[in-house]
Amino acid sequence: MGSPEQVADELESWIEETGLDGFNLTRIVTPESYEDFIDLVIPELQRRGSYKTAYEDGSLRKKLFPEGTDRLPQRHAGAAHRHI
Repeated sequence: MGSPEQVADELESWIEETGLDGFNLTRIVTPESYEDFIDLVIPELQRRGSYKTAYEDGSLRKKLFPEGTDRLPQRHAGAAHRHI
């Protein structure tokens, strides 16, 4: 707990000390805990250059596997569920 600046300070210190590349958030009160983090802490981290302000187009799959495509190959078992 603390101000957005204090929370950002703590997160950045963990990154510097340990080399973390991300955080998993847990809720205290839903959805307010997430909303507070998004509305208060993320903008502070963005001002500091510690959090993205824009994202490249494309699916997560394409970003993780750039040699692939945005969709599973037709031969993959999961491709049968595209209609969902």
